[in-house]
Amino acid sequence: MTATLHLISGLPCAGKTTYAERLQETHDAARFSLDRWLITSYGRYPVDVVGHDEHVRRVYACRELIWAAGAELLRRGADVILDDGFFLRTDRLHYIEAATALGATATTHWIDTAAAEIRHRIAERNQRLGPYNFEIATDALEAYIALFEHPTADEGAEVVVVRD
Repeated sequence: MTATLHLISGLPCAGKTTYAERLQETHDAARFSLDRWLITSYGRYPVDVVGHDEHVRRVYACRELIWAAGAELLRRGADVILDDGFFLRTDRLHYIEAATALGATATTHWIDTAAAEIRHRIAERNQRLGPYNFEIATDALEAYIALFEHPTADEGAEVVVVRD
């Protein structure tokens, strides 16, 4: 049986981690959560305080560490879930191509939650942050919505659309 890389794509508070946890159970897969790695490595920080460029540097540094472990598991035939967000097409393409080069398949799970519901969830979550959650400012969410590129089938992976 071929290993599968599962990319979890969606906006903050769309339900990505909850979905990834369920997927982990049903697929007996290894799950890597970007926010857990970021907060464990750098502490919880406001993006506007460290700056966008520094935040992006931290994201890519953690992704590199996560991929080193994930790629090894894929090579050994285990499914891997990257609970990340994957806003950008180029980032999804990078991991889809890397997984394919290892002989694995890739599936992108797009957690497509309405912006109004996300705004509601963010307001609630910001009131009681979990240990591996970042506070999300309203203006930051609007920037993320503008930045997000919807996954498409021409990226080389099956796209599963999850409407939450």
